[in-house]
Amino acid sequence: MTQPRSAPMPASLRPGRPRHPAYDHRCPHCSAPEKARCTTISGRHTKTAPCPARLAAWATATACCTTCQVPQTYPCHDNGRRRDDVHPARYTEAEETAA
Repeated sequence: MTQPRSAPMPASLRPGRPRHPAYDHRCPHCSAPEKARCTTISGRHTKTAPCPARLAAWATATACCTTCQVPQTYPCHDNGRRRDDVHPARYTEAEETAA
């Protein structure tokens, strides 16, 4: 006999650890939407942690960089040359902002 369908459990009642705040942003690497886990490029497997590109996008959107003195939403740079990633100080600042 099959079980009757029920309403999905609200996220506030789900057991487990809280999700990383980077999941509130779309992943530029694997194109995973907001609130969804990152996947491999083929899209067949989900990852247990966010992609480094998603973490960098989250840090860029939420924190100012204390190393290169750029405001939120601006990418980090080294002497005028744009970086592909963000400075470690920006990750620290973003984590403090999220906490």
